[in-house]
Amino acid sequence: MPRLKRTSSGLRLSPSQAQQVLRSLVNDGRISTTDLNRYLEIQQLEERLQSLRSGGGRPGRPPGWRTAAAKPAPRGRRRRRRRGPITAEQLASRQLQGRYLGLIRQIPKSQRARYAKTAKDRGREAAIKEMQSVLKK
Repeated sequence: MPRLKRTSSGLRLSPSQAQQVLRSLVNDGRISTTDLNRYLEIQQLEERLQSLRSGGGRPGRPPGWRTAAAKPAPRGRRRRRRRGPITAEQLASRQLQGRYLGLIRQIPKSQRARYAKTAKDRGREAAIKEMQSVLKK
């Protein structure tokens, strides 16, 4: 067996030596494979955290991350159309719809169709008034 190198921080093992030591620890029952897997997972998380703290660079990615070959082909860039400000009428309609939805969620599902029909036939205002009277609000 080759000699182990001693550094200021302890022993320096080659990858094959480290594997051999881990195998003997597992065989002796001093450490379990579950413990090893947990340690490796923690180490990968720590590396990822360090990477993110230093600016989110790519080094030290845990295995299983997408590689350049596994990425889907980029689609054409679509521009998002900027919308202008909404009108007072649109704002009022959205607020009314919000009130309607807030109340309809408090109504049992078996009775919601009745209020949806009222909203369709006579308008959301009428449906809101009915729901408020039922819910005593």
